[in-house]
Amino acid sequence: MTIQLVRKPPTNKSFNDRLKITLLGNHTMKQKAAMLLEAKFWLEHEHGIRHAGPSDFYIDLIDEHGHPLTHFANQNPFADWSLLIKSPYHCAADSYQP
Repeated sequence: MTIQLVRKPPTNKSFNDRLKITLLGNHTMKQKAAMLLEAKFWLEHEHGIRHAGPSDFYIDLIDEHGHPLTHFANQNPFADWSLLIKSPYHCAADSYQP
């Protein structure tokens, strides 16, 4: 497997409890999705971690020649937008009322 845990340098930031997953190299979106699934498989089978909370996934988009892209086809800059994906699964914790 190509997964490797690398220790982060010490920091004073309070959100250190999140795991950063870095998908190295220039690949197609399909290949990047497969790499993320490899990380999911590793976390589940090596560490017993099967669930995740809200997650941010940042990707540097490039064209087929490896040049950086900064705008959508309609000329809107990527930096001005967020792509939000609602879960297709119902979570009991979202509707729990004590």
